[in-house]
Amino acid sequence: MILIVKMLGDTNAKRMWDAIIRQQDELKSALGRKGKLLYLSKRRGYNEACLFIHVKDSGSVIELVVEHLSKIDGISSLCIAHLFRPRFFPVPKDTYDMKRYVITAKVNPRHFTDVYKKLLNPNLPEGLKRVYYAFTFHSYDDNLQYSFLADNEESAQKYVNEKINTVKGIIIADLHQIERTKAFITYKEWVKYTSEEESITPGQYHMINDVE
Repeated sequence: MILIVKMLGDTNAKRMWDAIIRQQDELKSALGRKGKLLYLSKRRGYNEACLFIHVKDSGSVIELVVEHLSKIDGISSLCIAHLFRPRFFPVPKDTYDMKRYVITAKVNPRHFTDVYKKLLNPNLPEGLKRVYYAFTFHSYDDNLQYSFLADNEESAQKYVNEKINTVKGIIIADLHQIERTKAFITYKEWVKYTSEEESITPGQYHMINDVE
């Protein structure tokens, strides 16, 4: 399973990011055979570091969080999100000039099934590519997360306004640009770990080879 440890910083994200990257070997050792660090990401406008981790079970991450991540220089608070029913999609290799975005959506509980099915195979407009999609239930306000690539923010926001926020059952969906990514594994390792969740095909390069 894949968990996201979301960490907020008390001053600026760089201080926190540098500490996590500097201590990555220690963090990997803390997980041992129970899991694998995948990558860090940061949304534009947020003083955060979101660490994606593959673990055998949710309990495997507790020691890492309590004994190590909680003591990272600059962290003021953190929470953990679980990717439920994750789906990962193949992305062509020629997408390095595209920007990655994440939609966080609040969904009416009565419409969870319908919304999930509808967005699983959306009719994406030209210039948009799916990356991953999952329930998260990480807060009362956000319970679904959907990542995709777009040529520009205007087309991404238009898609959210016209194709996401109009879906029956979605109360509100917000768009966030991912402005920074740091990978801890190779592409081959990424395929291995995500394939244990849902099979993906070779070509999903962007998320794991994005540069800072």
